[in-house]
Amino acid sequence: MEILDRKDAINRPQDEMILVETAIHRVSCLNRTVLRDRRQKIEIEEENNNS
Repeated sequence: MEILDRKDAINRPQDEMILVETAIHRVSCLNRTVLRDRRQKIEIEEENNNS
């Protein structure tokens, strides 16, 4: 899978499949970040409730 950086995605024409793969990759990275942050917040709240 070829992942494009922002500059390449803007400045050169791409195959539609590459653009879709790039979008999927970016969304999955964002999901991992959001879920990790949410999990940490829940763990902190649970620790505070248990103390």
